Amino acid sequence: MVAAAKRPVFHVGRGIRQGGPKLIELSQKLQIPIIQTGLTKGMIDEDYEGNIGFVNRAGSKSANEIMDIADLVIALGADFPFANNVYTRHDFKFIQVDNDEAEFGRHHYIDLGIWSDATQFVEKMLTRATAVAPTPFFKAAVADNRNWQGYLQKLATRETAPLEFEPLYQALNQVTNPQTVVALDVGDNTINLLRYLKVTPTNKWTVSALFASMGAGIPGAIAGALEYPDRQIVSISGDGAFSMVMQDLITEKKYHLPILNIVTSNTTLGFIRDEQADIPGMHDYSGIDLEDQDFQKIAAGMGIEGATVTKSSELAAAFAKAIEVTSAGRPFVLNAKITLKRGFPVEALKVKIVDGRVQETVAPEFNANDAEQSVATLDDLFAYYDGEELKPLQYFLDQERVQL
Repeated sequence: MVAAAKRPVFHVGRGIRQGGPKLIELSQKLQIPIIQTGLTKGMIDEDYEGNIGFVNRAGSKSANEIMDIADLVIALGADFPFANNVYTRHDFKFIQVDNDEAEFGRHHYIDLGIWSDATQFVEKMLTRATAVAPTPFFKAAVADNRNWQGYLQKLATRETAPLEFEPLYQALNQVTNPQTVVALDVGDNTINLLRYLKVTPTNKWTVSALFASMGAGIPGAIAGALEYPDRQIVSISGDGAFSMVMQDLITEKKYHLPILNIVTSNTTLGFIRDEQADIPGMHDYSGIDLEDQDFQKIAAGMGIEGATVTKSSELAAAFAKAIEVTSAGRPFVLNAKITLKRGFPVEALKVKIVDGRVQETVAPEFNANDAEQSVATLDDLFAYYDGEELKPLQYFLDQERVQL
């Protein structure tokens, strides 16, 4: 099946465990791009060119595009709860490798099920597979992802006033280390962490992935600080989620837990707002507005130091203070007052093969609630999100002369 496929991909879940380096070796040998489920972040080297990111709403443009033209998906230890959003978009052959037989066929009809630990399967494949020459499809996938990563880097490194979320994550990358533990709350920060935060195999991070329970960030950070007292601990929450559990800052103080608490504050439930933007004919938003709060003053009332940042030029000093305080064994609150900005909506891309060419369009439901600007063409979508340098998938297929 692998030899017969023209556009195979690996779709990798947490079952790969410590097998990331081996999977990279297999990916290179067989020229198969790697697409990840969100919870595998950090398990596979993000600098490997064949790692093209995550699929679905929180993922990359490149991973979503390549998944949508794949003719063979090899799922490795992946329990993918969003399969109904992704696997149903087009037909493909499906190989599923899992150590739990009960997982077979849960998310897609299987053409071949292999009952095995994911890493052991990869190791066995390495001994049996014959190396193939560089393929145009693999090179096109790499180029597509390189284009996407360049776009993200541009957004992360530019100065913004008022503050946007990308420079915040870029600044956080400057102060974390390979041992940092991150407790992530849900919402837009889920998308932003997957796209912008550097995570290595030695880092640890947690999120309420399936149930998306708001308010899990601070409790997760407290657990991390108690379990790993010698590591740097960071919690990241939106203002809605932070407000649910901010009383636990006093717990951090009481037990001398040196947690860096980051609040992305824009008085809106942004993730829900963006979902509502794509509801045709809704005309407005409902239940998403929050009252503004001064989280630095709230922390001060509990005897906890903090800082408020309103533009990217203030980030370096704020993080320097945060590191000084947490290194001295005390918690810190960084109130990052970001704009109400939607990250690039990969879910707005519709990709299908028509007459041997990729037809890529903007989903008609994007910004269809009549409260936001209508965007009709792909070029308009790229420009709307400051991504004039972004290219459609067919551009990279043409560059590498990929025949569909």
